[in-house]
Amino acid sequence: MTGRMLGWLVLPVAMLALVLGVAGSFAITRTVGAVNDRILSAASRGIADSLGSDDGEITLDLSPAVFGMLENNARDNVYYSVRRGREILTGYTDLPQIRIDPARQEEFTFAESRYLGHEVRIVAVTRIVPQVSEPIVVQVAETLDARKRMARGLLVGLAVLELALIATAAMLMPIAVRRGLAPLKRLQAEMDRRGAEDLTPLSAAGVPGELGDLVSAFNTMLARLDSGFAGIRRFTADASHQMRTPLSVLRTHVAVLKRAKPGSAEAKGSIEDIDDAGARLSHLLNQLLSLARVDSGHPERVILEPADLRRLAADVVSGQEAVASARQIRLHLGAPQRAVEVRTNTALATEMLVNIVDNAIRYNRPGGQVSVIVDERPAAIRVEDDGPGIPPEDREKVFERFIRLNPHAGNDGSGLGLSIAHSIAETLGLDLGLDGGPGDRGLRLTIIFPPDADSLVKGP
Repeated sequence: MTGRMLGWLVLPVAMLALVLGVAGSFAITRTVGAVNDRILSAASRGIADSLGSDDGEITLDLSPAVFGMLENNARDNVYYSVRRGREILTGYTDLPQIRIDPARQEEFTFAESRYLGHEVRIVAVTRIVPQVSEPIVVQVAETLDARKRMARGLLVGLAVLELALIATAAMLMPIAVRRGLAPLKRLQAEMDRRGAEDLTPLSAAGVPGELGDLVSAFNTMLARLDSGFAGIRRFTADASHQMRTPLSVLRTHVAVLKRAKPGSAEAKGSIEDIDDAGARLSHLLNQLLSLARVDSGHPERVILEPADLRRLAADVVSGQEAVASARQIRLHLGAPQRAVEVRTNTALATEMLVNIVDNAIRYNRPGGQVSVIVDERPAAIRVEDDGPGIPPEDREKVFERFIRLNPHAGNDGSGLGLSIAHSIAETLGLDLGLDGGPGDRGLRLTIIFPPDADSLVKGP
């Protein structure tokens, strides 16, 4: 990680140095050229200012300063010429002549050419001399070696400064990165010192503000993991406890069968008890699997499709008739003549209603009744029974796992049915209401579908 961060930091610095180098080179070249052009123009102006006339004859009186400028060895080689039209009055006769715009008198014109095998920079200026009919053209040329030496020196200085900047940054960046990552190192060391089951929140003391959100999110994840592990431990303990009873019954009656005579009343009774214990264990395992599927599901992956609540309720009632008949429970379906369509997940909604109806049957009294009623507006399914009911203060508890408010009442429920239904309702975004049954007898559980999935009534 440190290497990647250094790479991402050094690369922009190097790119910036490259951009500064290109821009600096351009600026240096322009500046050196501008400075030398000003010297050339000053020299040409000095010569032009020394021009005069005497009875129509052109005179040239160069001052010592102008000669000093032209003869300065540090200024490289300098050449000049003074001409009238094509006539060279003084200076170097073979100096290249540059084109001058006649309308731009008294203005400087610059050009580049070659002279005596060297590249030269030439400046020209015209001057009107009294009593002289034609303008006088003064040209001054300078070789470019001095300019190039000056530009190279400045560019080398710029390159040295940029290399020093990059080297300094390369030396300081690892220190800065290590100091910046020190809080993460401390957090890593703290996590390494912890035991496998230690999910307490990390301390935010000394953590920079930039890492505060990261620590907070990590602590939130730790809290979720702790809650999840606690739920798994509680689920495992409860499931083990619930399975212990039917397994004990099985082992006891298997031992009885070993010593009982085949076909005896004792053997028949043991076989019936084994069958009941096996059915109870199978029911418990099926509910545990349903609960595991719901817990491992992801609400965002649940696919909703159109479903007819009337048909869904009829299928569930048909599937539970055998269980109700075996327990001497009357199972009744109340539904409108026309379809009641909603958008839901049919498989999950069916599993939820099966658990609710199964719970109503198992906890009802012999000869009791369970009614499954489909409502149109709002779209809902009500499951009513006339069993012993649940006190209002205990009704919220039945949605907790393995909760049996009266475990000695003789029913074989596992305490998971309504918990599974509640979890599925949360996954599907449904409201699950629990109150007293008709005439304050038994229990009524209502499944209400959300407004955006409300009933769509169709003709028969």
